[in-house]
Amino acid sequence: MRINRLYYSAGAGHKENRTGGGAAQAVTNLSLKWFIISVYYNVGERAFWACLPFCHMKIRAYLESGAAAALLAVSLAAPAGAAGAGTTAANFLKIPVAALPSGMGEAYTAMVGPDSILYNPAGLGLMSYSAFSGAHNQYLIGVKQEYLAVAWRFPFATVGAAFSSLSSGDIDAYDENDMPIGKTSTGHRLMVLSVAQSWPHFKKDAGRLDPMLINPPWSRIEPVTDYRPKVYRLAAGASVKKIDEKLAGETSGTYAFDAGVTLVLPRHFQLGAAALNLGGGQKFAEVSSGLPSSLRFGVAKDFRTVNDIMIFTVASDMVKYSDQDYVSVTGLEMDVMKMFQLRLGYRNNKDAGSKLSGGFGMNFDRMADRNSLVRGARVDYSYVDYGSLGATHRLGVQFIW
Repeated sequence: MRINRLYYSAGAGHKENRTGGGAAQAVTNLSLKWFIISVYYNVGERAFWACLPFCHMKIRAYLESGAAAALLAVSLAAPAGAAGAGTTAANFLKIPVAALPSGMGEAYTAMVGPDSILYNPAGLGLMSYSAFSGAHNQYLIGVKQEYLAVAWRFPFATVGAAFSSLSSGDIDAYDENDMPIGKTSTGHRLMVLSVAQSWPHFKKDAGRLDPMLINPPWSRIEPVTDYRPKVYRLAAGASVKKIDEKLAGETSGTYAFDAGVTLVLPRHFQLGAAALNLGGGQKFAEVSSGLPSSLRFGVAKDFRTVNDIMIFTVASDMVKYSDQDYVSVTGLEMDVMKMFQLRLGYRNNKDAGSKLSGGFGMNFDRMADRNSLVRGARVDYSYVDYGSLGATHRLGVQFIW
């Protein structure tokens, strides 16, 4: 197997292919936005690379075939302003981190829960209780990602906040003479603040489950028993985001905005739409790139057996990123006795990112005292397959009060 050793210099804006002493070839508009996983997400598995083009620093990577190098060169040659694959910054925003949505292939635009802060902030407005969600993502080649989110129900609205960080770990760095100069690393951080509300809204229903919704399988939260108009529920939400990235000493930060709506119809039929990562851009080494903004449209419906012994929830999303074609996502969750959940997800990616995912969850809320502050707890696991690159694993927890 022939190995190509590729060297990148963001400061010089060129690529050298030194396999067999080949001559250097110019590649224009090389941007510091690239990091370990983003290329894989944008141009597919064959062009995956494990390096970063840092300013005034050379990072060594190994690709398994000349065809892979050619694909990579084509992807990097795209102008930063073009609406094509790999033309956006902060592509870590595309990496799924929350355990429960990941198990369903991220078909979560029309769903309701604390993780809605990542997919459609309007989902927070339909929560009648407060909740915490956290997850650890053991990603590819030593990359790790952490995630924390909280949704707090107030009489006037639900206020949510989230924090996510991704770290590459140590990467060997080389100077222009291919001499090792130590270690470098990357850091990526996201902070979110959201506000959402639903209509009609009944303040005395706080802490109780709305029977109109596809609710998470909590058993210690009593449903609303008073009469409520079973016509519709409408929720709207918005978020402001602070995005920071550090690439080998170079830093860049920007702000972005999310907005979404969710419509609940009779018979547990939910529709959602959201626009994410609007506005903002990042600049590294005089190269500016926009964020991976996206439009999401989702639908969800559940089907129940007698006495809710088993509940099947089906969700489907259509997602359009600013630098990719439409991607359809379908997720399925099967709940047994409001204790165990099995999940399956599928994405129709075209040689980019994962396609199959799955997971399971378990509720521990039956162990909680009805008078305790924490009224429920659950643990979730998700498995996301990346083909020949291997699998990734996410472990998450949720608490409600």
